[in-house]
Amino acid sequence: MALLARLVTLVSSLAAVLTALGVARTRQTQSSSKQNDFLAGKLPAQPPDGFYDGSADFDTRSWKGKTFSAAENRGMNVFARDDGTRKEQYPFRTYVGVGLQDHEIDVLKIDYDIPENPYWLRRILDEVVELENGELLGKVHVRLVPGLPFSLGYFRLEKSAVRPSAAESPASEAVPQTA
Repeated sequence: MALLARLVTLVSSLAAVLTALGVARTRQTQSSSKQNDFLAGKLPAQPPDGFYDGSADFDTRSWKGKTFSAAENRGMNVFARDDGTRKEQYPFRTYVGVGLQDHEIDVLKIDYDIPENPYWLRRILDEVVELENGELLGKVHVRLVPGLPFSLGYFRLEKSAVRPSAAESPASEAVPQTA
């Protein structure tokens, strides 16, 4: 019984710490200067289609962007391999809805809650708006606590001249480098 009580205390403490960190990060994200840009954005005039170069203020490791299929309301993230080839991984579905944190705007949702993804990724929901210059600004949310989504940060997507079309490409087709 004592072991069970300790385990419950440990889990409860961990949940409280994670919730506090999530609330703090959400406040930081919502008070960022990018929040004003996000609120000024609009639902994309045309659904994204093809490859979009990605960038973020946080460490994205080998993430290079996303490829969208507007006709199928689906897409994949694109990563660079060490050898310069690309790999599409972590599928998502897209749909329009009201913002999780920003109830006053409609956004394009990029939802990873599909069976093909690992459990940890299924908690992620991105929201995207189009800025005046046609660039897309996205916000990353994590849904750990029902009814209390946490905002983690922002990313940008820009239509690319290069379109990855296969899940894996030969070495001669290097991933475009972003500036």
